[in-house]
Amino acid sequence: MRSSEETSGLTLTERAARIAGLRSFETPTLEDVEYRRLQLWMLTLSLLLAVAVALATFTFWHDLPPPAWFQPQVLQWGLVGIVILFCAYAIEKELQLRRLSQLLVEERVLTTALTNRLREVSSLLEAGKAMNLVLDLQEVLETILNCAHELLGTRDGSIMLVHGEDELRTVYASGKSAARGARLRFGEGIAGRVATTREPLLISGIIDPERRAREPGAHPPPTSSLSVPLIHREMLLGVLNINAAEGHMYNEHQLRALSLFGELAAAAIANARLYEEQRLVASQNVYQALHDLLTNLPNRALFLDRITHALSRRRRKDQLLALLFLDLDDFKLINDSLGHSAGDEVLISFAERLRNCVRSGDAIARFGGDEFAVLVEDISSPPHAVAAAERILAIFAEPFTVGGRSVWLRASVGIAVESLVASSAETLLRNADTAKNVAKSQGKGRIVVFEETMHVDALRRLDLEVELQQAIDQQQLAVHFQPIFALMPNRVVGIEALVRWHHLEKGLLPAAAFLPLAEQAGLMVEIDRWVMREACETLKTLRAEVPLKAPLWLSVNISPTHLREAGLVDQVVEVLTATGLEAEKLVLEVTESAILIDTDKVSTHLNSLKSLGVKLALDDFGTGYSSLSHLRRFPVDMVKIDRVFVDGITTDKGANALVQAIVRLGRGLNIEVVAEGIEQQSQADALQQLRCPFGQGWYFCEALPPDALASFLRRSM
Repeated sequence: MRSSEETSGLTLTERAARIAGLRSFETPTLEDVEYRRLQLWMLTLSLLLAVAVALATFTFWHDLPPPAWFQPQVLQWGLVGIVILFCAYAIEKELQLRRLSQLLVEERVLTTALTNRLREVSSLLEAGKAMNLVLDLQEVLETILNCAHELLGTRDGSIMLVHGEDELRTVYASGKSAARGARLRFGEGIAGRVATTREPLLISGIIDPERRAREPGAHPPPTSSLSVPLIHREMLLGVLNINAAEGHMYNEHQLRALSLFGELAAAAIANARLYEEQRLVASQNVYQALHDLLTNLPNRALFLDRITHALSRRRRKDQLLALLFLDLDDFKLINDSLGHSAGDEVLISFAERLRNCVRSGDAIARFGGDEFAVLVEDISSPPHAVAAAERILAIFAEPFTVGGRSVWLRASVGIAVESLVASSAETLLRNADTAKNVAKSQGKGRIVVFEETMHVDALRRLDLEVELQQAIDQQQLAVHFQPIFALMPNRVVGIEALVRWHHLEKGLLPAAAFLPLAEQAGLMVEIDRWVMREACETLKTLRAEVPLKAPLWLSVNISPTHLREAGLVDQVVEVLTATGLEAEKLVLEVTESAILIDTDKVSTHLNSLKSLGVKLALDDFGTGYSSLSHLRRFPVDMVKIDRVFVDGITTDKGANALVQAIVRLGRGLNIEVVAEGIEQQSQADALQQLRCPFGQGWYFCEALPPDALASFLRRSM
């Protein structure tokens, strides 16, 4: 009873071991069971042989008299019974051992299969980790084939990626017999068939053995191959092809394993491509922010930075630097007669000639339009700067060819040499520009060096100052307002204040006609203060007269000079207090060039304004030194995409890509984006597709005086 209880408490494996006669409670091995079966059959044969000898003895040896009590028949039947019982026991034991042997064989097969699956899963996990750690596309492709070799023991392989709409190109291959540089149309060859069906394919045997035999010196063809599609998010990226090692044949299970590996490989390729695209876009954005898109020359911001660095560098007392400001004379005639595309060709050709003309250490830039600048360093006197300008004018000795037509040009050059008076980038640039204007007024095609005694410019600035001051005193200045729209849905969300001048002789002048001169005359701060107060009071009146569904924000431009003035913050507080306008509804727009001058003071003013609740916008974004570091350093709430990019958004892929990048950048940095200069419905539609939130321009509404703006808002609300 006790033995029965002990036996009932054993596991199936332990009971099987007891039945087999094994004393160990460990799982018996297949070899142990087979040895026990051999012992059983040897014992059975020995017993049968002994019984057979005994029966033969009693049957055939009649001379041996048996004892009186012994009966031969009883003995014979007894031996037969023993044989039968032992045979029954042996058969039963054999059946049990055979079943146990079969179980152990199945267990070994299952263990081997599970081990192989575990190795494959481990290889897939390691391969996925290895591929995700790499971002370079070529390194990713190399890692994919190396991992495929470790997974399936390949002889060679290749990766073909989709090029265009229906073509595969080999971009990476490993092994001596791998096809390099191969191109296939969809449907052609094994890879083309896989690309068409998007289904993995197992190849057993040699494809076209007769053609292979005719190829002299060719490597032995593979006897088995696998091809799987590389699909990421339902998009076909390419095909992965591997060939088996000599003497090895792939099966369906290995095809499924490679298909799973192909999903990991496709994800790694997609990530590598995305990384390269982002890196390319980032580098293009930085380059485009600092260079002129037409000529690829540095723009104004980068050039000013180069001047600042040159001025701050330690030099000998006899080493000076000079700034040459160039303007192509009568260039407008080329645009008017031959078209703007012809004018662009001339500008590109001139920029190339200018590169070849200056010294390797000199800096050149395009300031926009037909204006260029050259920074000449390490000169000892102004005549050396004049000699550099003469070399530049010499390039006009040969005509420019545009569409088979020869075009002759001249240029006016103004030179400003570093001095105690002109010791900053802005001052040098202003003086060179002044000298250039004098050169143009003296007959064009001339070189003029700036002198402090040039009274013409001083008289012009004095006259302008008097006229502008009279315009302010006599209320000839006016503020017009251009609505700013939310593009999705189309509704007015804000207005921008734009100053206008009701000139007694020239009529209504836009801001661009007099503000640059007002900046030079030192009147911009006074004009900015007046425009800000007038705009805030107008918005206060509009709120009382027009039933607005939501409060509009008001954008007011701040000049670089005003931005650096010590009393700017107090002036803003005074205007907000007097008009009752909420600080968060006032947006002050500054240009990118404005924040580059005296950045410490500018940063202090912007942070103080931000603490009031006033929002800050970066105007003409994309045309100046719009670096990510400045967006992070200054508390910018809004960027306004310059109209030059909006103009080309439907025709220029570069402009479209840049606008898209700025919109994405705004979303990433939580900065609002406004597109300026929208003049066509196609531009508005393109901006909506790029998910640009806000826009303004003549397509929606031109700049309106206050009364017309009130009427427009009543119709729009």
